[in-house]
Amino acid sequence: MHLRRRGFRRIHRTTGGYILEQLLITLGICAFLIPVTVVLLGTLSRLLACPIDLQDEVSISQLRHVINTGYDFECSGNELSFMHHEKRQRLVLRNGNLCLIDPGTQIFLSDLANVDFSLEGDVIYIRYAHFEKDPEIRCLGHV
Repeated sequence: MHLRRRGFRRIHRTTGGYILEQLLITLGICAFLIPVTVVLLGTLSRLLACPIDLQDEVSISQLRHVINTGYDFECSGNELSFMHHEKRQRLVLRNGNLCLIDPGTQIFLSDLANVDFSLEGDVIYIRYAHFEKDPEIRCLGHV
């Protein structure tokens, strides 16, 4: 009779503490990174918050461009009417926003309590006030 020899394989098992060590190291790294991430996100959110004064400057600059390309201006207190690209357009205060109406709606300044337009000589002025802030008077352009 022929006897066959069977090969015995040795089964390699990992030691029981190896996975636990990896888990503890990972948790330690996460515990260190979470407070750092929270601080960085707070700083980033403050950097991304655009102050209202900067937004006003951008809006006034855009309004000046529209006014400088317009003609036939009529001021009536809180409304400025003019021709722009052969269409009659109006700047009015609606729901706290300064909007360019007809055709469509384009918002320039937001969170406003009141707006007044005046035409003095050849110059168009806007007087606006945000809620709980002092009013500002700005020149929009020359007629």
